[in-house]
Formats: sequence, C-alpha cells, structure tokens
Amino acid sequence: MSDWIDERKQKYQEFFKLDDAARLMPSENSRFEVKPETTAALARFNIEWHYVPPADAIAFDDAYLKKFYPTASFLQHKADLKARDLLIRGHRRQQGSIIGVETTLKPCYLPRNRQFYGTQYGHDAATDPIASYFGTAGITTGTRYEQGYPTLRRLFDLLNEDWRKRNLLPQGYRVTVCPPGIFNLVGTVFHPEWSQTETLELGFYRDERGNATCFAVGANAPNDFSFIDLIEGEEWSLTGFRLALLPDETRFDAKKD
Repeated sequence: MSDWIDERKQKYQEFFKLDDAARLMPSENSRFEVKPETTAALARFNIEWHYVPPADAIAFDDAYLKKFYPTASFLQHKADLKARDLLIRGHRRQQGSIIGVETTLKPCYLPRNRQFYGTQYGHDAATDPIASYFGTAGITTGTRYEQGYPTLRRLFDLLNEDWRKRNLLPQGYRVTVCPPGIFNLVGTVFHPEWSQTETLELGFYRDERGNATCFAVGANAPNDFSFIDLIEGEEWSLTGFRLALLPDETRFDAKKD
C-alpha cells in the first residue's frame, strides 16, 4: 500500500510546493489496508486509490478556491453563498480520507447521442467497465447519460450489493458518485486527461437526511477543471458520472458542521 501513498504524496508536494515535513495523510489512516486481489479486481473497474490531504495540511479556503476554481467567480467572490458553502463544507468533511476514484475516460458527449465512457469519442459500448450492470438497473440506452434519479439509485444499490458480496469494498465503504471537490482535486493533480473532453459530470453532497445537492462539474479548457454549477431537478440527467468509493463517515452532515 505504501507505494501508491508515496506516489500521491510526491505529486501533492510538487503541486502545492510543500516540503517533506508536511503531514499530508493523517496517522489514523495508516492502518487502512486492501488485499492485493481486491485492488486487482477493482482495477478492472478503473478504481484507483487516493487520499484527500487533511485541512491542517491543505486548507480548503479562499486561496484554495482561487487556485482550483479560477473561472468560477461565484465561488471566489461569494456571490452565491449557498453553492460556495455547500462545496466548502462538503469537501472539508472528506479531507483526511482515503478514497477510491474511477479513472475511466469520459467521452465528448452530445445530448441525445449514444456515447459510452472509456474512449474520447465514446463510440465503443464495450469500454464502459460498469456496463454489465446497466440492464438490471433499467438503463436501456447502455450509456451513463439521460438517466434520472430513480435509475441511478437502482444502479448504485446494485453496485453496492454486488461489490460487498464479492468483497470489493473495504469495511465501512460504499460506492457512490464522485463528489465535486474530489473530481476537481484528483483531475487537476493526477488526471489532466479528464479535461480533454468537454463533457460535464454529476457530483453531489448529501445532507443528514440523505438528500443530495447536485453539482455539474467539468473543464473549461485543457488542464482546467474549474467549471462547477449547482443543478436542479432533472437538469443533471445530461451529465455523465464517475464512481467513487467513500467511507461512510465522510457523508456530508449539516448537523456536525
């Protein structure tokens, strides 16, 4: 496990210009272990392990927002307090966590087209690693687009049930949609190729009742992951999505903030 942690640490140090003394990973996560066979099985779904640096090492503050969201003026100038507050509070709850993030390439999606995750233009249906779950979940198009909330909920229920049976989830983890702040962080520091397609993706944070506030996230230009906007109703059905493995205790809980 230490190999990937060391690799992530080096990338964070280079990006944020930190010295070796920076404590980028909290000590309580040092006991986190995943069996090699589990990691190999998750790799077939393009799940890659990462960790989110704790707040005392990298604060999610105004300076962070200016660095990672340079074109999102409503975040920098506090014009939209609701969206800004939800993003900050949601991401802070996930700082210090080990997470799994799906790295499958998103295509250049055109609404109403059948385009599939896994290649830049999305023509090959066989490249989406979770496509085998779509039929049971009621996703008849075979794509991650044009899906409503009930369908996505069925899909994630299926994924969680099956992956737990197959021992693919560490104790206390669940499969969900990649949160907005993690998409931006991991994309910016580790996966700039995600910005080569203009497709937007769904991200959300849950409240204490399990309700989700949804964001559309994406790139404004190559190597720029600063597009983010609150979305309401079924507007997010035009977005794609990528998976994340999150520990249950990182759920956004307004009562604890």
